[in-house]
Amino acid sequence: MRSRFIAVGCALIGAAGLLGIPQGIARAASPAAARTQLSVSTVRGSYGYGDKVVVTVTLDRGIPGGKVTLYAQPAGLATRRIAVGKVNAKHKLFAGYSVTRSTKFTAVFAGSTGHAAAKAARTVGTRARVESRVTNYFKTVKYNGHVYFYFHASKPLTLHSTVTPNKHGECLEPETQQWDKGAKGPVWDADTKYGCDTLDKQSHDSSVFDLSGAAGDKYRIRGNYIRGKTDTVNLSANSPWVYFVVVK
Repeated sequence: MRSRFIAVGCALIGAAGLLGIPQGIARAASPAAARTQLSVSTVRGSYGYGDKVVVTVTLDRGIPGGKVTLYAQPAGLATRRIAVGKVNAKHKLFAGYSVTRSTKFTAVFAGSTGHAAAKAARTVGTRARVESRVTNYFKTVKYNGHVYFYFHASKPLTLHSTVTPNKHGECLEPETQQWDKGAKGPVWDADTKYGCDTLDKQSHDSSVFDLSGAAGDKYRIRGNYIRGKTDTVNLSANSPWVYFVVVK
């Protein structure tokens, strides 16, 4: 025969709850943390090589003086922390960062009493740097804010272009324009794009131009870097114009 145990109060456990605490009210639930508004912004979506980007982190107005951390991840490189601190009276934190690669900026708020943790990000593109120079000129003249290189039509012009960072095997396209004194006023007319040269191991290209038919006018020339389809590090970019005059 199975023994049974009878004691005062045992019959009440199911109705009143274990240890006399009524079922369903053992502990009040904590209120859910409110969603936190967090954003990351920059003035532009793309920048030149070496430009300083001012990154603005804006935190929820309901969290005055909240602490945020900002990280930068340049394309192909590790993530690094670039700023940490409390937002100002306008709920913002500012940080400056010089870019040489397209970079993802990520802001993190760790959370606080009543406010959930949050993360926000923005990616900016960064153009490569292209530097161009010419050789075989015989003199220079400064005019109207530009330095003009003078060439004899009997000698070729050589354009030397270098792209930073190294873009070995990618495209460098020379481009020239001619000064046109047309009826609508003098303008630089698009002249010729010459197709892609392949950048060498030093990320350099030299292009030779025959000037035998160019005497009597002024021109400008530059090198244009056209990024490869698989290049996620930098955007395409152009060098500054180099101005020149051809004489007999």
